[in-house]
Amino acid sequence: MQQVELERFDVLKVQSIDTVSQSFHARCLLQLRLRGAKARRESFVTFRDGATKSAEWFAEQIEPLNSYEHDSCKLIDEKPAVRDDGKDLVIQLRFEGRFFQLMRLHDFPFDSQELSIEFIILCRVDGPVPTEVNVSPHVSCRLVDSGFAPRFQWQPTGGVHCFVDEHEANGRTFPKFGATVRVARESRFYVTNVAIPTAVFSGLAFTLFAAQPSEPMERLSVKLRLLRPSVLPFYRHGAAPEL
Repeated sequence: MQQVELERFDVLKVQSIDTVSQSFHARCLLQLRLRGAKARRESFVTFRDGATKSAEWFAEQIEPLNSYEHDSCKLIDEKPAVRDDGKDLVIQLRFEGRFFQLMRLHDFPFDSQELSIEFIILCRVDGPVPTEVNVSPHVSCRLVDSGFAPRFQWQPTGGVHCFVDEHEANGRTFPKFGATVRVARESRFYVTNVAIPTAVFSGLAFTLFAAQPSEPMERLSVKLRLLRPSVLPFYRHGAAPEL
């Protein structure tokens, strides 16, 4: 069985978080170590029929699992980088794209979301090239603070956490690994721009009772004037209609 260690996972950029499409755009760098594989770099994988494949071929079997759409997440470099490190081989890959993430919005606007970037190795656990992934005891994972773009709406809470698991599909089991980043919504934006104005306008609606019932046009005028502030933002490129 091929033993693979996840020793580095950096989230370089988080450019957008879209709760409507249940997705986020990110760039990441991951590094895997193949223990004692330098001596068999050109024949890293040996099939039952005697055919062999190199470590470069094995690196190409690593693919994003939770990409938002087909080819929405791609390898940035032309091909995975494989280098010698003592007796080991180190595989380094950089991916960028849009990832799917099921988000829970029951606590909006005070919610927090766990963004997950998942990868799969297309070598079955019980197949011709059995592979097992483990998290290195000295794993390094981080979120590059300068690359976190949606800061006016979200804030990262905590660091990056790596994990390994298995993915089952059509009765076949593949090794899976990845990392998660927890982010919390900036609720102040929604409280000051939505909740407070809505509460104020709702309270001002009681001023309608100041007008006499015998003067319905006066009540209608007050009502339409209260409606004007909520209409103005929708007319950014022109004058609001006369009410």
